[in-house]
Amino acid sequence: MSWPWRALAGLWLLAAAKNHKLELTENKGYAAGQSGEYFRYKHLFHKKPTEEDFEHAQQLADEVRCDVCARILESLLGRARSFSEDDDIADVLEGNVEYEKTGDQVEDQMLKHKKGCNKHFKDEVVLEGYMVRMCKEVAPEVKNDTSPCLWRNPEKPSRQSADTYEVWKEGVFYACEQSIAHHSDALAETLAGTPAEANLTQVALEACRNTARCAARRKERAPEAGVKAPGAGSKKPAKGKKPAKGKGSRPEL
Repeated sequence: MSWPWRALAGLWLLAAAKNHKLELTENKGYAAGQSGEYFRYKHLFHKKPTEEDFEHAQQLADEVRCDVCARILESLLGRARSFSEDDDIADVLEGNVEYEKTGDQVEDQMLKHKKGCNKHFKDEVVLEGYMVRMCKEVAPEVKNDTSPCLWRNPEKPSRQSADTYEVWKEGVFYACEQSIAHHSDALAETLAGTPAEANLTQVALEACRNTARCAARRKERAPEAGVKAPGAGSKKPAKGKKPAKGKGSRPEL
């Protein structure tokens, strides 16, 4: 179902999308290419990612960044060896893990790049059952409209499902990149010294808002941190016309 949403991307985003060249093998939908998507997934069953998908994922990230940041950061803090040294926190934020080769070329490429937000978005969000859906369908008490909400499904996805490309997953990845990855040093420094008995849910949320600037909208952020939403069919307004306020198109989630 379509979302009534149109947002004009900045020139930097258009330039990024223009250079976002994508490839797809004809080998049973396996992902193989040099773009970032191919380092995060093993399967592309329906269609190869498009420049429009890239823009949609960016816009979605702008909407769910704080929820994604808080979810990931809380989970990572629970795994830190200690809060006494910022290096211990930096270690979990970096997420550097060595994986044994499987012999599967596509999977080995994915695992080779599975670190930082390439790892966190999948392990801490997708594989834990979280997904992005319209707020009015899953959390009307939060927002009873068509804006996106991060929602947890009681049933966790299969590994194959998690390793399959979907635009909303890219939105989650970019939300992580634009908050935790872009501010990892500041987060590690800020969170060092957190009391062991602290409420990690609250600590993570405050750090995401104050240090990772998760609530900053696209115009307030650095050019490389742009955003848009998954699956939305974005249409440019007719020449000479401005898009109606609050109207447009959003992706299917």
